[in-house]
Amino acid sequence: MRYRDAGVDVGRAETIKEEIGRAVRGTWGADVHPLPGGFAGVIGWPGGSGTSLLAATVDGVGTKLHLALEAGRVDDATADLVYHCANDLLCHGARPVAMLDYVAQSRLSPAVVQAVVRGLARACSEVGAALLGGETAEMPDTYLPEVVDVAGCMIGAVSADRLLGQGARPGDRLLGLASFGLHTNGFSLARRVRAASGLGLGDPLPGGAGESLGDALLAPHRSYGRTLLPQLERGRVHALAHITGGGIEGNLVRVLEDGARARIRGSSWSRPALFRWLITAGGIPEEDARQAFNLGVGMIVACAPEAVESLAADLNAAGERVWPIGEVVAGSRGVEWY
Repeated sequence: MRYRDAGVDVGRAETIKEEIGRAVRGTWGADVHPLPGGFAGVIGWPGGSGTSLLAATVDGVGTKLHLALEAGRVDDATADLVYHCANDLLCHGARPVAMLDYVAQSRLSPAVVQAVVRGLARACSEVGAALLGGETAEMPDTYLPEVVDVAGCMIGAVSADRLLGQGARPGDRLLGLASFGLHTNGFSLARRVRAASGLGLGDPLPGGAGESLGDALLAPHRSYGRTLLPQLERGRVHALAHITGGGIEGNLVRVLEDGARARIRGSSWSRPALFRWLITAGGIPEEDARQAFNLGVGMIVACAPEAVESLAADLNAAGERVWPIGEVVAGSRGVEWY
């Protein structure tokens, strides 16, 4: 199976983004801090001194919600949206401040909407963001019956001297931080594989350690702020790449400076059982697997070579599972595997 066959064309999406870029940039004033490939937008606070910046990002839960509805775990899936957005802000050194949500169905179900907001509120409390409010929409001509769509915008703050962007440079080392599973990406393909396999969410994950397929697929999206923010404050991190849609290649390239090329050692970590099963059961080509899934790495840290051992040790001590997965060398901007 290929990601495109599951209805998701990452290449087409990137082309569309490039085509709309001029219209987007045409709205920018002097207060905007351009971040090519950024995980969030950054602008100076209105009327501020320029030392404190506002960061904002927006995303959706996506088709993970289909599985969450089936499993009765909508609140867990919507909490993932908060963690996802908080990680995107973290890539620029920003802390969460507030969030707004959007919930839509063909016909609003009180139980589903309440579960959505319950999950959002719980996760916002965990990351330190106020859930300011949002929008609920009932659109029978747009949405299929019984499904729900959830999106949200998170606002954060970062001081100008802490702003991160394309800071990964030749000589840097790359640390991979473990994910809990798919996080919130690749579910259109994963759901296709699961359907073809005939397995139910309560069935054991083939090759797993006794967990159910449902628990593996609905594992939470990790929030890395608790462990990484202290390291950012110490100035030990050059760049952060949140591994979401587009996989390691599509996201790591976003934080490389010009003239820098990342080299990823594919054997440096063991892929979790869920990814091994999805790839084998679906006959997914390696290129598609790398584009659709995080493959067990949810965040990549770029740091100076002299800091890599102590930083990895500190992150491991804080509860992360960390692997040295590669390095940054001089060359054409991109990502290669070896």
